[in-house]
Amino acid sequence: MGLQTSGDISVDVPRSAAFTFLQDPRRLAACIPGCRDLREIGPNRYSATLSSRVAFMTVSFNVTIDVERVDPPHAIHATITGDAVGLAGHVAATATVQLVEQGQDRTTIRHTTDIALTGKLGGLGQPVFRATSAQLAREFGANLKTALERQRTGTPA
Repeated sequence: MGLQTSGDISVDVPRSAAFTFLQDPRRLAACIPGCRDLREIGPNRYSATLSSRVAFMTVSFNVTIDVERVDPPHAIHATITGDAVGLAGHVAATATVQLVEQGQDRTTIRHTTDIALTGKLGGLGQPVFRATSAQLAREFGANLKTALERQRTGTPA
């Protein structure tokens, strides 16, 4: 089963500051709903656990994130692969974040994720996962906007 989520957020920070924030895996992971236990396992390679409530259950994945392309200060591209915890299922995804300067102190951040689920999880139904994925994309955008603008004003997180 394949899904795509995307979104645009506008933040009142310069593109260079937004890009610096996005390159910090710990700060970025804090914006991803359900992301925990992020660890660096090699250059541009991380492991983490991703969890989300889907319909009547919580689904968790142990994943590996590979940052494949960094184009300062324009874009970052990564792949995410992993296995479900306690269920037969696998996730493979690509994630791209693009930054577009909208003036001296304003940036639009475009985020796109293509997700493929296999195994029993893939059979649960696209409508359920599509709704959950869209909600997670909105939460990520809101969390990222808040974190970036707090950083700009010096407000504690």
